[in-house]
Amino acid sequence: MRLNLFFFRNLILLLIFVFFIPVQLIKASESNELSKLWQSAIENNKKRNHYEAIDNYSKALNIAPKNHLLFYNRGLTYANLQLLNQAIKDFNSAIKIRSDFGPAYGDRGMAFYDLNQKDKACADFKKAASLKYKLAVSWINDPKRSSWCIK
Repeated sequence: MRLNLFFFRNLILLLIFVFFIPVQLIKASESNELSKLWQSAIENNKKRNHYEAIDNYSKALNIAPKNHLLFYNRGLTYANLQLLNQAIKDFNSAIKIRSDFGPAYGDRGMAFYDLNQKDKACADFKKAASLKYKLAVSWINDPKRSSWCIK
């Protein structure tokens, strides 16, 4: 009986080593790849290689599909390219993942503003301001916007 318990314990340790350790290594590898892609996207945006940055963010989202900041940053990149509908989709995704993320509301509001959808823009500015996003407060208080976005 003692031999069977020893064998059983070793089998469990072997299974842990074979199945769980590689999972941790894969997660570390994914984290490293995610970090490289994110850094590359930032560098590409600085160099105004926006399409390459979008590609980097998209690959990073394959690794971390629930990362609101990746969606948000890709949305900003789309907005820089004046691809506002794509930007809005990414801001929507960021908001769906984290509904209290004020910058996504604020920048989605800017995209709506640029598309002349002022009611949606105003609603987003107000929501972003309620989430303490200071830039949204300044947008609402801007005299150019105050005529259509009443406090």
